[in-house]
Amino acid sequence: MRKKSRSISGSIAGVMVVVALVTACSSGGSGADDESATPVSGGTLTYASYRDATCMDPHVSPGDIVGELQRNVFDSLVAQKSDGTFAPWLASAWKISADGKEYVFTLRPDVKFFDGAPFDAAAVKANFEHILAPATKSQYAASLLGPYAGTDIVDDHTVRVRFTQPYSPFLQAASTAYLGFYSPKVLAEHPDELCGGGRYAVGSGPFREVSVTHGQGIEFERNPDYAWPPATARHTGPAYLDKLSVRYLTEDAVRTGALRGGQVDVIAGTPPADYQALQQDPAYRIVRGDAPGAPYTFFFNQSKEPFSDIRARQAVSAAIDIDGIVDSIYLGVYPRAYGPLSASTPGYDASVEKRPGYDVAKANRLLDELGYTGRDAQGYRIKDGHRFGLVLPYASNLVRESRDLVTQAVQQDLKKVGIELRLTPVDYGTYTTIIAANGYDLVGASWGRSDADVLATLYQSDRSVAKGGANNGKVADPQLDALLQQGRATADPAQRAAAYKQAQQLILDKAYALPIYVFTGVYTAAAHVHGFGLDANGWSNFYDTWVEHS
Repeated sequence: MRKKSRSISGSIAGVMVVVALVTACSSGGSGADDESATPVSGGTLTYASYRDATCMDPHVSPGDIVGELQRNVFDSLVAQKSDGTFAPWLASAWKISADGKEYVFTLRPDVKFFDGAPFDAAAVKANFEHILAPATKSQYAASLLGPYAGTDIVDDHTVRVRFTQPYSPFLQAASTAYLGFYSPKVLAEHPDELCGGGRYAVGSGPFREVSVTHGQGIEFERNPDYAWPPATARHTGPAYLDKLSVRYLTEDAVRTGALRGGQVDVIAGTPPADYQALQQDPAYRIVRGDAPGAPYTFFFNQSKEPFSDIRARQAVSAAIDIDGIVDSIYLGVYPRAYGPLSASTPGYDASVEKRPGYDVAKANRLLDELGYTGRDAQGYRIKDGHRFGLVLPYASNLVRESRDLVTQAVQQDLKKVGIELRLTPVDYGTYTTIIAANGYDLVGASWGRSDADVLATLYQSDRSVAKGGANNGKVADPQLDALLQQGRATADPAQRAAAYKQAQQLILDKAYALPIYVFTGVYTAAAHVHGFGLDANGWSNFYDTWVEHS
C-alpha cells in the first residue's frame, strides 16, 4: 500500500547524474504541435537548459548535457529507433559476424566535416583510437567500446571494428554522441583543447558550435552543407533553424519565468510544481518521456563497514519511505523506481515491482542484530561507543531535479531509526578526489542508456571510475559478473533478457543499491515552436525543429 505523501522543505544535497535515454511522447491542449503545418526555414530558437558542463568533449565527459548538446555537432554510425532497433546514419549498412566479434560498416561516401575533411574509414579508426588513448582520459566513451580489439580500414568507405569477445551492445553504443566523430585533423592538431568546444568542436553535424561560455551558454549556427541525417529524421538537408542559442538557467523559477516572458522558446527540466499549469496552457506544449537506464539510485560502498555487511544495506533500504518521498516531491511527474533498471529499458524485469519495501520494524531489527542497540544524546544508534554514521558527498554545482529535497527526506527517515546521514557539499573536483580516495559510504547517481548493459557500468567488478565505469558501490560479485558477461556476449534477445533478469534480481537480493525515482525528460515548448521532440536518448532534437515567423 502506498504511503500518504508528506510535505518536505529545505535544500541540502544532490548528486551527479549522467546520460538518459527515453521514448518520447507529447501532451498539451491547443498548444500541441500541428504536424500538418509546412516547415519553414530560418529564425533563432533559444533553449534553456538547467545544467552546465565543465568539458564539452563527448569523448571525455560522461555528462548527459554534453551528449545532448554535442549531438547537434557530432554524428554517429547508426541511429537508434524508439523500438530499440537501429537505422542507417553515417553507415549506410552493416554486417555482424556469426561469433559477434566483428562489425563491418559500409560508410556513406558524401559526408564531410566542418573543415572539409572527408568522413571515411580512417576517420572512424582515428576517433576510436583517440577515445582509448590514455592521454584522452575518457570517463565514459572508452567503456562503450567494450572489449575493443582494433579497427581495420578495408577501403575508404568500409571499416571493420573488432572485439576480443562477442559484444552485442555495440550498435547501441555506436548510436550515442559519445562515440560521435571529430575531424581527424582537429584530433591530431588540438587534442588538448577539445574540452573547450567552440571552434575545436569540428564534427559533421547539422549545427556548428560558434562559441561556448561556461556558466552562461552555447551558440550554434546551421551547417548549410548538411545532407546526411539519420534515417530516423523527418526531413533531409540542412536544419531549419538559422541559429540555436542555449542558455544555462539552473533555477527552476527563473527558467519557467523566462519561458512565460518570451525570453526563451523551449525549456528543459520543467519543474513538477509548474507541470500541470503549463500542460493546461494552450500557449505551450509539453514533451516528455521516462528515461531508460539506471534510475536515480543510492549506491552502498561495500568495501568497508558498515555496508560490507548486507544487514546494514538492508536496514537502510527498509528505513526509507520511497513512495512518500517521490510522491511529495515529484507530484506524479517522475515515477518511483523499483529496480536497478527503469521500466523503459529493454530487458527490464517487472517482477521487481512486487518486492517488499518500506519497513521500519525490519530496519530496527536489523540494526539491533548489528549490535547498534544503544543511543547517544542526539538519539543516534551507537555500538561500542561509535555512532552509526554515514557520509554522502555530493558535487554542489550538479544539484538538479530537487535531489536536494530527496536527500533531505532520506536523511530524515534514517534519523528516525537512529542512523546519522552526514552530507558533504564540495566542488566537482573535490568530489572525484573523495570517490578516488574511498572517503564515502554512499553516493547517489543515475546513468542513462537504452540497453541493459548499463548494469555492467555500475556493478561489474572491474568497472571502477578509473576504467570508465561507475562501480562506486565497489561491488565484487563473481556470480553477477558472469551474468553481465553473458548478457553482452550473446545476440539472442531471449538469452540476454534471461541473464539481465537474473542480474536485476541478484542486485536487489544482495541490496547492492537502493533505486529511488526514474528521471523523466520533461521539456516545455512555446506554441510557435514546431517539430521539437526527443531523440532515442531522450534529449532535445533540434534538427527537425522550426519556428513560426512573425
